[in-house]
Amino acid sequence: MANHANRNGGRRLRQVVSAGTVILATCASTPAASHPHVWVTAETTVLYDNGTITGFRHTWTFDEFYTAMAIEGLDTNKDGVYSREELAELAQVNIDGLKEFGFFTHPRLGEAVLRLGPPKDFYLEHGLAARAANAPEAPPPSNDAGQPAKPSPGLLSRLGEGLFGKPKAAATDQRVPSLSLHVTLPLEKPVLADAVGFNFAVYDPSFFIAFDLAKGTPVKLGGGAPAGCRIIQDADADSAPKPGDAFSQIGGGVTAGFAAARPFKIVCGPKS
Repeated sequence: MANHANRNGGRRLRQVVSAGTVILATCASTPAASHPHVWVTAETTVLYDNGTITGFRHTWTFDEFYTAMAIEGLDTNKDGVYSREELAELAQVNIDGLKEFGFFTHPRLGEAVLRLGPPKDFYLEHGLAARAANAPEAPPPSNDAGQPAKPSPGLLSRLGEGLFGKPKAAATDQRVPSLSLHVTLPLEKPVLADAVGFNFAVYDPSFFIAFDLAKGTPVKLGGGAPAGCRIIQDADADSAPKPGDAFSQIGGGVTAGFAAARPFKIVCGPKS
């Protein structure tokens, strides 16, 4: 009987995990939509060791709709708390799904693409976080009469409203239940700490997932960085990869859910 219950529980967990991960697993194969369906607030630390850049430590905080869908049924001991142990299988499935897309992390040395090694030290954490930045609304499509049609809500909005009711308007700084993925992504081959031309960006080319930068200092250099080195984001908006015509219709530029796409550069030496 216990084994039967365990098998049923495991099957249920896999179903929930699969439902929560389908958003991530299909994003890169989905044509760019009029707006993203998952919002992520991103923080990144560039890692150093023995005079080299060794990789990145990401913290990605997902929006409340994705969070609510992904964690459904995972509080196995019914204590109202989603522990790392209860979220471990979900974390593994997300990591497995993200591998195919290179974790949306795009490091380069000049124009040369740098490869990432296997992810490590990853886990999911559930808690309160600032509400993800609202995605910009696309212009409503016209109907046959040439009049603006009522825009269709996004997939997660429809799922969220169906499960939990229509969300109430809230202040932009409201803290909401959120999942945060913590993961270390090592470079396959470390890069010299003062290598000229090292840069990276975090983005989903399909714009299915919108990566916004956390407030404060969302990208920073970790311990071991050479003195005099600093990180800057390319000021040229044209340097950011473009997610397609649908995004250009939004009119928000790279700051609207695509802010992390503009490459970050590490500059060493005195400020000019």
